[in-house]
Amino acid sequence: MLPPVWQTVTLFNPVVYLISGFRWAFFDVADVSLVWSVVAILGFMGACLAAIGWIFRTGWRLRS
Repeated sequence: MLPPVWQTVTLFNPVVYLISGFRWAFFDVADVSLVWSVVAILGFMGACLAAIGWIFRTGWRLRS
């Protein structure tokens, strides 16, 4: 129901892929294909884990 510009913007929100996956699991209908949802969720999770790993390795913002 959103204009095309806002539909594109929402694709950068990881929650869209989680909700689409839940919709598919319960109703067998999804806004985004299941493959894209899984790839996007794994990609966002990998980026977050990489950031957390970097923070732990470098000790970023730790006080001595």
